[in-house]
Amino acid sequence: MKVFIESFGCTRRKLEVTKFHRYFTLNGYEIVKDPKKADYIVVTTCAFKKEEEEHSLSRLDQLGNYRAQMLVYGCLPDIAPAKYRKRFNYDYLSPRNIDEIDSRFSNIRYKFTEIKESNVIPGFINYSHWHDALRKFVTDFEFSTQFFKRVATYACNKVRKNPGSFYLFTSRGCLGNCSYCAIKYAIGRVRSKPVENIVKEFREGILDGYHDFIILGDDVGAYGQDLNGSFPELLSALVNEAYAVAGHGNSVGGKNSRASLHIEEIHPNWVVMFRDQLLDILRSDTIKSILCPVQSGNDRILALMKRRHTAEEILQVLSRIRVVNPKILLTSQIIAGFPTESESDFDDTLQFLKTAHFDEVIVFPYDEKENTEAVKLYPKVPEKTISKRVDKAVNFLVKERISAHLSCQMKLA
Repeated sequence: MKVFIESFGCTRRKLEVTKFHRYFTLNGYEIVKDPKKADYIVVTTCAFKKEEEEHSLSRLDQLGNYRAQMLVYGCLPDIAPAKYRKRFNYDYLSPRNIDEIDSRFSNIRYKFTEIKESNVIPGFINYSHWHDALRKFVTDFEFSTQFFKRVATYACNKVRKNPGSFYLFTSRGCLGNCSYCAIKYAIGRVRSKPVENIVKEFREGILDGYHDFIILGDDVGAYGQDLNGSFPELLSALVNEAYAVAGHGNSVGGKNSRASLHIEEIHPNWVVMFRDQLLDILRSDTIKSILCPVQSGNDRILALMKRRHTAEEILQVLSRIRVVNPKILLTSQIIAGFPTESESDFDDTLQFLKTAHFDEVIVFPYDEKENTEAVKLYPKVPEKTISKRVDKAVNFLVKERISAHLSCQMKLA
């Protein structure tokens, strides 16, 4: 039997698609590059923003023209259920139920749970066509020289054949209840991997020559809450392992490890909750960057978003992080135009970013999702006003010499 697999979505889903490739190959299925030749089509969808949602719907329309049996994976059916059901009746599998893929195919000798986790994203995976990638390049453009530096670094790594990033996918699911988020419907509650398993993957990555390790999960800071553990415990174990492999002893306070750890999308609530433990660990030169999405710098908006922290609480921790690790790269995200947000509220967010002085900030326009609490919040901010605020944020950040990324489905006003 032949399977065509297409990936579209976040890094987490791409890592799972990489595992799909191994899963089908080990079970005797042939992976084909042309959907015309396939008996099965497995397509990963995304609906994080309006653009991704529309792209996923469009690709399902296109791939549905082939004779193959379709299995839809990813977040689209759970994030936009009404739109999905209106147009399609394909079998689908949510990330929270990924292990149920065994029941969708015949002659499975190796269960999905028995397949080794993927830590790298190889180049053979089918992604969007080049014109889709180009459109995403235009809408997700970074307004700074950092973009060009990254392109140059990527090109140099290709020429030198240096390995790229090694991903440590620590846990699935989320414990948050943000009022604007629908991803929680697709990913479910937190399920963490044992610390020893993650440390083993980390050591293997170091020994294989990788230098940059991305710590990510659906809710990174929630790691271990289902195992009577915690994210600081995991982070400390990884730092200790980095120094042990480098031959500098088993100490968080060590120097010059061979590995660089990057913490991806940790909710500010966990940073505040674990501030003392994290500050001690972050003294290590192994921790190179943190992505901490604050979303707003106004306490009224944060409360409506159900973010569980205040602007001052996270600002204090971020300031202390700067003291204990001045070289660390701090990145954040904000949402422009959340329901009821006034111009003054948004200005509070911009001033917060200035005070915290993040190195990079990604600006998202508010994008309403089905079945979220934010749908019931009024008044809504008009789309034109949201567009102007996105533009205002980018200009403000550039003026403050903060690298500004734009993630937007609309043109700037």
